[in-house]
Amino acid sequence: MKKKKPATILRPLILVLLIGGGAAYWLTHNRDKTNDHLAGYAEGEMVYVSSPIAGQLQDLKVQRGDQAQAGAELFGLEREEEREAMQQAEASLRESQTRLSKAKLDYDRAKSLRDKRVIASEDYDTAEQGYLAAQHNVNAYERALAQANWRFSQKVQPAPAGGLVYDTYYRPGEWVAAGSPVASILPPEYMKVRFFLPESRLGEYQVGTPVEIRMDGLKAPLEGKVSFVSPSAEYTLPIIYSRENRNKLVFLAEARLAPEQAKQLHPGAPVEVVRKQP
Repeated sequence: MKKKKPATILRPLILVLLIGGGAAYWLTHNRDKTNDHLAGYAEGEMVYVSSPIAGQLQDLKVQRGDQAQAGAELFGLEREEEREAMQQAEASLRESQTRLSKAKLDYDRAKSLRDKRVIASEDYDTAEQGYLAAQHNVNAYERALAQANWRFSQKVQPAPAGGLVYDTYYRPGEWVAAGSPVASILPPEYMKVRFFLPESRLGEYQVGTPVEIRMDGLKAPLEGKVSFVSPSAEYTLPIIYSRENRNKLVFLAEARLAPEQAKQLHPGAPVEVVRKQP
């Protein structure tokens, strides 16, 4: 009965050999594949939208996560003061144009009389100066109206480009300082992938080299091209992306994607970059 014991001992030994053999096979066949994958992350260049004029936020047309269309209104500041200034500038311009028309008639009459030598030189000079002053006033009021119109228009800001509304920073009723962003937009064409090249692989990745970008959750890799390779080296990769490559000489590189594919990336998400095989 005790002769069956050796078979019992052999089972765990066989299991260990199988596991060891499988591990050796995996390491042998995947070492090159693992080394081909370069660690990186997706990064977006935000477009921050602000007004050059301070004011109270009246309308916020978008929220975080919306898709904004280029040219669509994002937000509007209260602009009653600018509306009144614009209306006043329009009224002043009309008055100055009326005065200019009268001054032009006086000048033309004085010029005609001067040619007939039936008017004193002082009277002609007075009419001429009045006409020139009226022209100057009209020009000044036209500039004032243009400035008032500009200030009025700047209180409402459209999306300078289409894309994801990444965040908003104020709520209606809050005071917004001049130049302070109210919303940020992430256009897909401003998305890129940053990754890190070992010194030994610089020759493989040049500007224009086609690459595949892989990220968890994607059914298929995205396609892009290397757009930048840093001329200077860094000595440590970000730890959150790679622990095993610390203390190796690496170079920062970037890749760009077509906008339709870039929409699938999320800023900060870790990715792997692989040189696309011809």
